[in-house]
Amino acid sequence: MTDLTFASLLSSRICHDLISPVGAINNGLEILADESDPEMSEQAMGLIRNSAASASAKLQFMRRSFGMAGSVSEMVSLDEAKSLSLGLVGNGQTELDWQVGVQSLDKPVVKLLLNMILIGFEALPRGGMLRVGVQKAGATNLMISAEGPKSRLPQQAVTILRDGADLDTVEPREANVLFTHELAKSLNSSIQVMVGDETIEIAATI
Repeated sequence: MTDLTFASLLSSRICHDLISPVGAINNGLEILADESDPEMSEQAMGLIRNSAASASAKLQFMRRSFGMAGSVSEMVSLDEAKSLSLGLVGNGQTELDWQVGVQSLDKPVVKLLLNMILIGFEALPRGGMLRVGVQKAGATNLMISAEGPKSRLPQQAVTILRDGADLDTVEPREANVLFTHELAKSLNSSIQVMVGDETIEIAATI
């Protein structure tokens, strides 16, 4: 993997995720600057508040899932992972079912879990139930289930998760999918994927 090329792909992906909420903040500010009607001003403030909260939640999630926050060898609380995941799903149509009894895991394992969660969340364009499970009995089992109407994981993403891909065949929107495969590989693991009728399951054993 060429580090520079992959960094560019991942940067493009992050920018794509942030354009919408940041653009909405700008639109809200423009409305406030031109609007004298108190009701419209309050609506603009609501837009700004919601968009700022969305941008902040996404940044915090990506900082932990993509970045190098803290020590490489640290243990990360799964309460933090839950909080970040709740921020990601927000108050929209997706519910988070957190079935995790483990207190903390090594940082690279938590990064893998968060990236699996991101893939599951994005597979629910119309919302649904995002279930997260972690079991530790010798090996650590990470399990994500995304259930909802029109749930979708493109075949290219399934292939990348399972087998990886050459960088020149990967689009920016797939950068986190390749990152997930590489994280699992670095942990001497692999990603299992099952795509069913309105259900997508992603799992890894560390």
